[in-house]
Amino acid sequence: MTDAYQRPIRSSQDSTTLRSRFGIVLVIVVWVLLLAVLIGLIAELQPLSLVRYAPIILLAAYLVWILMWSPSVTIAPSGVQVRNLLRTNLVSWPAIERVDTRFALTLYTKAGRIVAWSAPAPSRFAAYRTARSDVSRGLPESTFVAGAIRPGDIPQSDSGLAALYVRRYWEQLRDAGYLDSGRVEGTGVVTRWMLRESLILIGLLVLALAVLAFVPAN
Repeated sequence: MTDAYQRPIRSSQDSTTLRSRFGIVLVIVVWVLLLAVLIGLIAELQPLSLVRYAPIILLAAYLVWILMWSPSVTIAPSGVQVRNLLRTNLVSWPAIERVDTRFALTLYTKAGRIVAWSAPAPSRFAAYRTARSDVSRGLPESTFVAGAIRPGDIPQSDSGLAALYVRRYWEQLRDAGYLDSGRVEGTGVVTRWMLRESLILIGLLVLALAVLAFVPAN
């Protein structure tokens, strides 16, 4: 958060990818627990149990990664890429009309709104603990609504950090006249399914169901 908060973002800089910090921690905790279960199955020296439950453990590990680690927001010269579960939305800078953080980072475009799963707004308790006078300094002008900021705009939160990057980049392009001049390409939203991740998920699901059906429990 420090880099984005203390210095302006240049429109020529490399891309920056943000993920939910809580999600990453949660994935690591779940993976450690699943690894402990897998080691326990190996220690029992029961091959059938290992064959039966190992694919389920792998499926669970992959599912928690898809849900909590894989989602991300990437800010790049070409636009904002929002990755949710098995789908990626590529939003060009001219397509962005408004940025909101009421429940999560949300990009409003003519094609509809894009919600970033990786950038949820903080809870009321977390927002209450943050001193608003300290976080409001240096925020982009589009952050403020009637002179105030929402809890989701606090830079220490996932939604606020992502919104800070997006708003600063977008405002720099707007103020330089790039958005209306055509110097920044793209005017819409491109949605793509993540084929590789989808195939892996389907493969693990089929494998897990197959072993449950054909490998007997001890």
